[in-house]
Amino acid sequence: MKSFTELNEDDTQRFYELLEVKKFLIKRALYKVNIPQQLHSEFYNFGMEGLLVSFLILQDGGISSKDFDRFAFTTIKRKLIDEIRRRNRHKSVPLDIFDNNSDVISNDYDLLYIELISYLKKTLKSAEWDYFEEYIKTLNIKQTAISLSISLANAYRLHKHIKGVCEQFLLSI
Repeated sequence: MKSFTELNEDDTQRFYELLEVKKFLIKRALYKVNIPQQLHSEFYNFGMEGLLVSFLILQDGGISSKDFDRFAFTTIKRKLIDEIRRRNRHKSVPLDIFDNNSDVISNDYDLLYIELISYLKKTLKSAEWDYFEEYIKTLNIKQTAISLSISLANAYRLHKHIKGVCEQFLLSI
């Protein structure tokens, strides 16, 4: 099989033409693998990679053109699943919960937010709570450290601890 760097201009042009015709396979795979809508553009490249691999195998005669759609769909799904597995190896929940609410239904978001804030108020020490309040305003560790007149190292330590507390809360629901 040719590597991507060995594609000549004709192969590249044929791939782009194939991409225009078969991009529905990538979209279908994104839905089939349950990628959230807001992450589709991020995962689309992995789908394109799967389509490219399928195209190269087709070019080498590894599959027939009548089996291409089925083979490409399977390859695209595998690439998407591989990326999901790679990302899940190091699970973490971001502290900026405002940007990462894809798993929460919008009606439940307000309730979840209230519960999280209540949990954090009970769990965090005074300095940690002050850091959290300031961080939520800026969503920037460096700016938060400057605002609170604390060292950047201390800000990162607080951030890591609060992130862990948030993870415990979110994993407990």
